Amino acid sequence: MTKLEKLRMQYRRYPLWYYHMILDRLEGRNLLNNRNECVNAMNATAIAQHRFQIGIVQMDWMRNHGHFIIWATGSGSCDFFFYLKARLNAQLIKDGYPPLPDDWYFLLRRLDTLEDLINAVSYSGRNAYDARKDILPGGTLWSSNYTLFSDVSELFEYKTVKDLGPKKMRKILGSHVQLPGEYKVCKMGYILPESYLMKAGKGQVTKAQSLYKDTKDYTFRMFKDFDTYKRLALDLNEVWSPSGGDIDTILFNELNFKQGVKRLSDLDAAQRCDLAVTLGTRYGIRPEQIASKLKLSPSAVAKLLYSSAKKK
Repeated sequence: MTKLEKLRMQYRRYPLWYYHMILDRLEGRNLLNNRNECVNAMNATAIAQHRFQIGIVQMDWMRNHGHFIIWATGSGSCDFFFYLKARLNAQLIKDGYPPLPDDWYFLLRRLDTLEDLINAVSYSGRNAYDARKDILPGGTLWSSNYTLFSDVSELFEYKTVKDLGPKKMRKILGSHVQLPGEYKVCKMGYILPESYLMKAGKGQVTKAQSLYKDTKDYTFRMFKDFDTYKRLALDLNEVWSPSGGDIDTILFNELNFKQGVKRLSDLDAAQRCDLAVTLGTRYGIRPEQIASKLKLSPSAVAKLLYSSAKKK
């Protein structure tokens, strides 16, 4: 039995619960190469969710992988994945791209606590911001982020499955599956995630929205909770390091809240060296970036990080 077959058997035994499903990253190529392939991925998600009764809290498609926060059994999760894989693979071949590798699979992590669920939704949502440039107020086109605190009717023009009828829907979906009549189809030709996301009750748009106190809490967890973000990335075998505005925010927090100073110039040489090590070891910021921010030489920062690593 191969490692993949053992993993599949393990997953299929998982009980009904909240899970974070992470599709394998494709190295050196894209999973989604153009808008048609993104639309196909969105519709595949809607169909698979309906067919296998998967509760989706949050979903985000990126160019070379995807994230789904789901309420499902392990068996249902596997069926959901294999349907997605078949649809994506067929579209790639149709568009002249190589098929997906036979061993392309997914990671399934159980979310034991409410905090685990919140962190997973925030992590998944942030990936979508980092991955694509077609940004909406709450995320990208190929994500459910925008449903969190927005009225979807203000963002998209849509018709319902019932309005379009069976013949039109077969053409849109490329499938004979009959989705619920109230599902919403936008002008780009895909089912809006708002149609099938888990509901939290009247007055709340989605289950995901109910996880946060307000938009400020959501924003903090997505963009400023760097310790959790880095820990989750490592746990999911993904590579992440802050850049741009993230580094500025981290530096501001370290100076103001950890060091108790307002400016970098308020630190002496030893304190600046300690800060360099913190930025490199705790947050994974690259030596050249640290050197630029702290006005140190790149070689000095590299030596500091090397010495710190040897002590461990």
